[in-house]
Amino acid sequence: MMPQLLFVGDKTPLSKPEDVIPFLAKKEKHWKEGRSAYEAAYSWFTAKDVSPNLPPKIWNIIKDEPAYAGAVLEKAIFEKDTKLDDHGRDSQTDILAHLKTDNGRAVLGVEAKVDESFGLRVREWNDYGTGKLRRLVGLLDLLEFKSVPIGELRYQLFHRTAATLLEARDVGAFEAAMVVQSFDKGRAGYEDFVAFADAFGTPISSEGRLSRPKKLGEVTIRLGWTENPLRLAKS
Repeated sequence: MMPQLLFVGDKTPLSKPEDVIPFLAKKEKHWKEGRSAYEAAYSWFTAKDVSPNLPPKIWNIIKDEPAYAGAVLEKAIFEKDTKLDDHGRDSQTDILAHLKTDNGRAVLGVEAKVDESFGLRVREWNDYGTGKLRRLVGLLDLLEFKSVPIGELRYQLFHRTAATLLEARDVGAFEAAMVVQSFDKGRAGYEDFVAFADAFGTPISSEGRLSRPKKLGEVTIRLGWTENPLRLAKS
């Protein structure tokens, strides 16, 4: 019997893609063919029985990186909540993947998108309330952002990258990557992602490859963008 690889909400086994629905913010309203939750769930469910148990485009972005040599999926958790601090809501990662590699453990924080944006820009999100200021200062400190303008960057990319880093530290992984699983041929959000990567110090040098690494404590983190076909896309 194949080991259980896919979970939702951390501990609930995923027996079919639709098991994700109760954990989505708007339940059935977020579950539609051609939308990110639906497409991501089906892509990971389809891949789970074929080694390395990763969707092809996710595998392609890590397979040539020496740090990810021999990578296979240990488990993937859908809608994974990560506590960032005491100043706001948890960050909910679409899929948090734990990998076993020849070099030890690695973690992928996967953000699934179709044509959705990465949310508000920092200047729009930050109302200068005490909680938000403390949250932002904490994220900048955790991610070791240098003296670069951040007002035009998308806030979601900060907390999702932070969540990936924290989850890696929690399980003793030395490698981590925050990866966008895009299902949009128009690459909505790509320019915002590239701008964040540049400011973070991990520029995207070429499509289909992970970024330059950044060492944060004992964890080396990278960013990546993958372009994935829709489940029922016509050739």
